[in-house]
Amino acid sequence: MNLQEELRVCPECGYERGFHVAFKKTQGKTRIALICPQCGQSYRIGWTTSAIKNFKLEKGLKY
Repeated sequence: MNLQEELRVCPECGYERGFHVAFKKTQGKTRIALICPQCGQSYRIGWTTSAIKNFKLEKGLKY
């Protein structure tokens, strides 16, 4: 599969089990980025949202 069909494999190291996500506030929006859990390479993929108002963390269930 190519990048337009599936975004799961890290182009840098070939890790095949998905990505972690990161959030960064910038210019009134929150940018969403992907981080490879194996090599740490981060990717900005153009995702942004204005729905996230703050980064208040509340513990949830552990999986």
